[in-house]
Amino acid sequence: MKKSRLKLFKTTSLTISLLGIILILLTVGVIGYVAVAGLTDSVSSTVNSGSAYDQLDQVKAQYNDINKKYTDLDKKLGTSPDPSVKTTFNTGKVILNEVGESLSSIQNDISNGKSESDIQTKLNQTKSKIGEANDIYNQIAK
Repeated sequence: MKKSRLKLFKTTSLTISLLGIILILLTVGVIGYVAVAGLTDSVSSTVNSGSAYDQLDQVKAQYNDINKKYTDLDKKLGTSPDPSVKTTFNTGKVILNEVGESLSSIQNDISNGKSESDIQTKLNQTKSKIGEANDIYNQIAK
């Protein structure tokens, strides 16, 4: 009777030890998976925001170019230009101000991790407004 209890105790101890090792391995596996998944998401979002920053820089360069053109045109027009030209010029300046605010908004959205589709939509709208301002400039500069 004693040998069977000893054998039973030995079998039970071995089983519990194996279960403990399996649970430890599973725990390490789950923690490793979560860590790798988090790192992958972090790298992925960094890459996405990097491309958004690149696009934003391109739009900012376009904005700076057209803004410089407007500054030069303002100097050329002087203090008393034709009223219709001044009205058209002011319309272009208002559009440029909207573009400047939109660029700041996009910068904040990228920093705050907004979705790529929202950022892309705002970038496209901003590019369109820069095109409008450029068209107005071309009308005046003729």
